[in-house]
Parts: sequence; C-alpha cells; structure tokens
Amino acid sequence: MKENWEHSSTFTPPSPSTLHDMIHTAFPSKTIASLQRTSTGLSNGSYKFTLEQDDSPYMLRVCSGSSDVAYKEVAITQLVAATVPIAQYVHSEIIPTAEGASWSILEWKDGILLADILKTGDTRRIAAAATAVGNVLAHIHNYTFAQAGFFGPTLTIVEPLSPGMDEWCAFINDSLEHHGSGRWLHEQEIQAVRRFLQSSRMCIHEFHEMPLLVHSDFNGLNILIQESSDSTTVPAVLDWEFAFAGTRYADIGNMLRYESAGSLYEQHVLEGYRAAGGELHPQWRLLSRMEDLLALCDMLNSSTSEMPNRIADLRRLIVQTVTAD
Repeated sequence: MKENWEHSSTFTPPSPSTLHDMIHTAFPSKTIASLQRTSTGLSNGSYKFTLEQDDSPYMLRVCSGSSDVAYKEVAITQLVAATVPIAQYVHSEIIPTAEGASWSILEWKDGILLADILKTGDTRRIAAAATAVGNVLAHIHNYTFAQAGFFGPTLTIVEPLSPGMDEWCAFINDSLEHHGSGRWLHEQEIQAVRRFLQSSRMCIHEFHEMPLLVHSDFNGLNILIQESSDSTTVPAVLDWEFAFAGTRYADIGNMLRYESAGSLYEQHVLEGYRAAGGELHPQWRLLSRMEDLLALCDMLNSSTSEMPNRIADLRRLIVQTVTAD
C-alpha cells in the first residue's frame, strides 16, 4: 500500500509548545500527561494525547489543507454521525489559511488499521474485517446529493463534475497528452491505457447514478478495525479531507486497488456491502477500474522525480488496471 510512497504534503509539524498551546485551548484547566505523533494521517499531523486524571485519550489533528477543507470535514462528520462510525469532534479551531493551520481535537478510537490485518494473511480475520468494511461503505453511500462535484465548506458543490465515460476518457487522455502521466508512463504502457479506454467505451455506453458521498481515500490506512471473541466491527473511518459527491465506484476501485479479482477480501467486502443494501451495476468491476484509473492518473500527474517509489507503484497499478481480465 501507499505507506511506502514519498508524499508531497507541505505539512510542517508544529513545535511541541504550539501543540501544548492547542491542547490547553481546549482543556485550559488540564495537565497533559502524554503526547505522541501517530502513524495515521499521511497528509496531516495526528497526535494521540492523554490528560492527567482523565482516562480517555484524544486525538489532536493539525490540518495541512485550507480552512475550507477543515470546515468540510466537520460538516461531513455531522452529516454521517448517526449511521457511519467516525471520531466525534471535541473541539475545533478553524483558522484562515493565511494565518496558520486549522486544528481539531477528536475522541480517540481504539482499533487496528485494516492494512495491518490484511498483512497477516489470516483468512478468518480478513474475511470478518472485509465484511464489516463493506457494510460501513454501504452506509456511507446512502448519502446522496443533487449534483456531483467537489464540496465547499458547507457541503455545497463548488466545482461540479459530470461522471461518465466521455468525461473519464477525456481526463485520462488529457493526463497522457499534457500532464505527468504521459511523462512517467512508457510508450507501451500508454498504448495499453488507450486500448483499455477504447474497449471500455464499447462495453459501457451510458452510465447514470444519483451522486452520493464518496470518501475518496477508502483504504486500509484510513479504516480502523476492532476485534473481539464474537464480533469484528469498524469503530471509525478516518480522514475525510478528499471526500466529494460522485459515484460509488470511486470508493470501490480504491478499496480493491491492491486486490486480485475474486480475492477473499473482495468477496467479503461485496458480501457486506450488498447485505447492508449497497447496489452494484452489472459492470461494476469495469466502472471501478475506470474510476480508479482516473485517480491513479491524477496522482501520477502530480508526481515528481523525487518520488520514485510512488511513481513505480502508480505505473504498476495503472498497468494492472488496464490489463486485468
């Protein structure tokens, strides 16, 4: 997974004194007992901390994006809290971008990253986790919108999108001809992408779906799993900064990006998804590959020569996506 990628985030960790000041703003009469950075939140800074005489740990999250992104994440949390497992906000300071970083304090959620469970190879644990994940994704996709596009701070659409084969192909061709995808992919890889676009057009002429909530980074690094002797659940889906209104296949493609068709994980994710009411187009696999190809090209477009691991993985994933049976 992309934990080995180089990242282009401009996030600069705040000084320890600044972190302490943030926490004391929310808890002015409390003494900090411990504070440490976590391994989650690749684009932002996430810190677990505890307070003296308080048994509950918390997460301090410092946002590297704009204040609009911070507002959006809070709004999404409020929207989905009744049906989707998320970390609730305890305190939030959303600051104009020019004046500094926005930050929030959220409840701490115990659990194991889904990515770590997948690495175990334990089929029982993977199957149980996958079923739970599919169930949660179906609940996320229950939230629909009148228009597809990127959200503003109050979840109004500020940049409309038109999901469909013509739009997908236009973006991918533009990526190959004018952006980083054409630079980093080899000629035979570019031709494989073009053949895939041509064959996909023959299979899917029209595609219409009510725009719905897309997490857009729905993978093992942003999903916590909690295991007990009699159940496996998802206590929280993390990091909603890239969420937008679009098609369900963006999340499904992301979630299955590193999976072979028909894998144990895929089978149980889809079982959980359908059991919770999630519906799939007959050509769901092709639609998911199209959506994920768009995402992969978008990431390759913004890659630089200082990111060899990221570029190599993206190239491999693109080839895998366009040549899979």
